[in-house]
Amino acid sequence: MDVNEKIENRLDELLIMGEVLLETRKSPPSNIIGGDDRINSQLAHQWVTSVQNLLVRVFGSDSEHYKNFSKQVEKHLTFSPIFCAQGILKAAKEDYVSEQLFAVRQLIEAELFDDFLEQAEYLLASGYYQPAAVVAGCVLEDGLRKLCKNNKIEIPENPKLDTLNSNLSKDGVYSKLIQKKITALADLRNKAAHGKWNEFAKEDVEEMIQTIRRIMEEFFS
Repeated sequence: MDVNEKIENRLDELLIMGEVLLETRKSPPSNIIGGDDRINSQLAHQWVTSVQNLLVRVFGSDSEHYKNFSKQVEKHLTFSPIFCAQGILKAAKEDYVSEQLFAVRQLIEAELFDDFLEQAEYLLASGYYQPAAVVAGCVLEDGLRKLCKNNKIEIPENPKLDTLNSNLSKDGVYSKLIQKKITALADLRNKAAHGKWNEFAKEDVEEMIQTIRRIMEEFFS
């Protein structure tokens, strides 16, 4: 399950939890005139905290989703504001799924690439430069797949890295110069993956990781 699926699943979980919360609706005591219907207070606080945590992490504290949701729940956790807040959460889910927040997804993907490159750097620093090249190569290939998808370039079944690279250059996503750099990186990755470890050095892998990081930062940040 990739990061997008995890976020969508969590949004679905919180939407279901919101519906359960709204079903705890009870009329106010008879001695209170004009009061809003009550809901389960403990569940309301739990739901609000979880939703705010997810919205700020996915959309940011300056996003309309987070600000509008927080405004609804800042004073009273009764039925009406929670009902409106649930509507805002539904809008957030729809926006995410429909890719209106394309830049947010790219940022998340960039962070994931960075995590794996850090693993490659750790292996490199520990003296395992051959496995580091394999890990870095996987980051590069996955990045090219996502770049094809983001630019609506058809991905053939079981595509090779060279094919992805060629198609991206052909469609003008990046220059011939970058294509040549990626071809060299792919060659190094293949040598590492096929055990030809005497054909490259630690310094080659260091440069490989640095180049991949620059490419990922350019196209996913």
